[in-house]
Amino acid sequence: MFGFFEEKSWDASDIPDLTGRIAIVTGGNTGLGLVTVRELARHGARVYMLSRNESKALTAIDEIKNEIPEANVEFIHFDLQSLKSAKRAAESFLAKEDRLDILVNNAAIMAVPYQLSEDGIELQACNGTGHVALTLPLIPLLKRTATEPNSSVRIVNITSIAARGAHKPDFTNLDTLNRPFWITVVRYANSKLFNMLFTNELQKRLEGTRIYCLSVHPGVISTDIWLGINQSWPWLSPLHAIRRRLMLTPYQGALTQLYAATSPEVEAKDLKAAYLVPFGKVGNKPSLGEDKKEELGKSFMDLCEKLIAKNS
Repeated sequence: MFGFFEEKSWDASDIPDLTGRIAIVTGGNTGLGLVTVRELARHGARVYMLSRNESKALTAIDEIKNEIPEANVEFIHFDLQSLKSAKRAAESFLAKEDRLDILVNNAAIMAVPYQLSEDGIELQACNGTGHVALTLPLIPLLKRTATEPNSSVRIVNITSIAARGAHKPDFTNLDTLNRPFWITVVRYANSKLFNMLFTNELQKRLEGTRIYCLSVHPGVISTDIWLGINQSWPWLSPLHAIRRRLMLTPYQGALTQLYAATSPEVEAKDLKAAYLVPFGKVGNKPSLGEDKKEELGKSFMDLCEKLIAKNS
């Protein structure tokens, strides 16, 4: 569940040949996203690294190409906290490509102090809304790609075991979405629940297609996502050295989303709307994430679509 002591039965070397496949990875310049970009490119995919930090992204791309000279990786600007940026990123991609095989919605922030984005959305809630705004314009191309012979189209949304700590969200309007709660980690937990609800609702909307939507808990990983903790509780900074020793590495953390994005087992096991945990195992969703009445996912998507129409 957490990933600390799970035995790896699947490795990046098991990724099939991805020659001719096109992929998008958000937050691709660091941490899990960087590993995901690198390994997809290593196996032949053309990968678009989406990030708001162009300098870091271009440096990361250079490092990948130094390691893998044949790697085909490009940068597109994408700010998760801006609905306009998400729309522009999708449009930039659509102007370049006529297929999309793999979409990994990986970018996220965690445990930052309460603040609103330029669109008036609580920053951690953007972990959900930003990816909805990016994904929806790409759906027609994903659908078209899924009709191609031998296609294997995946939408992978990175969630977290933290979603188990979510409070039942209210998607009535922006004010209820932005509820501050009593501590920042609850807002993070809710944002990761949003990713899960998005996966469920998107899979329902894509019924009848060959597109597989999956939620992934990567494990508890030592990455830059913990920098939000520094902002909220600076006195915890000395514990970071301990964290790095105890937590999974970015490579280990990326394995489950790479499995979700590439493994033929996803189709063989019919893992539509599945929730995967390290390393490529089917986990149990929290009760809110199951959304048995299919109300929360629909309400979340409806609110996102209203916000996108207003702000992008």
